[in-house]
Amino acid sequence: MQTYFLWPKCSVLKALWYMYQMKPIVVIENHLREMFPSGYPVLCSSGRAALNLVLTQKGANRGDFVGVFPFASHCVLDSISRIATPLCGPTSLEASLRVVYHQWGFMQEEFLSPNSIEDCVDTLCLPGTKLFPGGGGYEIWSLPKILGTSSGGVLWCRDKDAADAIKAKRDQRGGGFLGWVMRLLGYQFPSTQKYWHGTESSIGGVSLLQTGEILHAIKNWDMVVKDRIIKLEMVWPYAVKWLQKPHNRLPPVVPVECTLTDEEVLECGISTGYRMFERVDKHGGRQLIKTLPIPIHQDISLDKFAFMITQINRSKRV
Repeated sequence: MQTYFLWPKCSVLKALWYMYQMKPIVVIENHLREMFPSGYPVLCSSGRAALNLVLTQKGANRGDFVGVFPFASHCVLDSISRIATPLCGPTSLEASLRVVYHQWGFMQEEFLSPNSIEDCVDTLCLPGTKLFPGGGGYEIWSLPKILGTSSGGVLWCRDKDAADAIKAKRDQRGGGFLGWVMRLLGYQFPSTQKYWHGTESSIGGVSLLQTGEILHAIKNWDMVVKDRIIKLEMVWPYAVKWLQKPHNRLPPVVPVECTLTDEEVLECGISTGYRMFERVDKHGGRQLIKTLPIPIHQDISLDKFAFMITQINRSKRV
């Protein structure tokens, strides 16, 4: 039975197919800049490497506390802890430097400090969307989580000088080819993935062999947007009621509250099961709520998606 995760899967064969259609990195960055002119893009090997590069650029050190969100993934914690000290819990909101996760593409926190890093790793923005929605100085995307590529991350900078300095640091670090090979091998051999996890956060360079796949995926951006809007409209009546419907920033999943059992969830083709979603109210209060993330990304066909909606509708009527 085919199942679907929070994000689209990559195709190793597709990555290899486009390997010889390489383009200069600046071509991709210029293309992104044309699509989203409100920021300056830095193409990195991954989102976690982008986060590490930001902290390096800001001169963070072990004595600096960086606020993180509940259930922050190990890649976020690893990227931070190689330079500074992650801080979670209520005191994390008071940290001078914060990584603010717009969970699953939903923005619930506004009026951020310009010192904040907006973690938008799985947000699919419509071309022309204004970047830095909460007011932070940086925004991070993960292309595998958005477009299903084998690798690639985009660090958006509000300031051009900062972007240029980070590009120089990225190029100095290098590591693009070996990191990409380990990433590809890791999709087929999980033990290899461990080596990639151990090195990726502190590198960030992009191999030219990655660029063909990345550019091809970016050129299909409009098609992915169109597909996702259709599915968002279908599932939104079942979304948790306290979320605002997104328009310019599209999520990979939509959280719903339902009564399906774990077995029924798997029969729907949803491999993630139930996940915790952080609700942030207008007064800043926070609450973790158990939800079922319904995938609306490009991996799932409309027929399969319609079946999921039918099952959710039945659970709502019980």
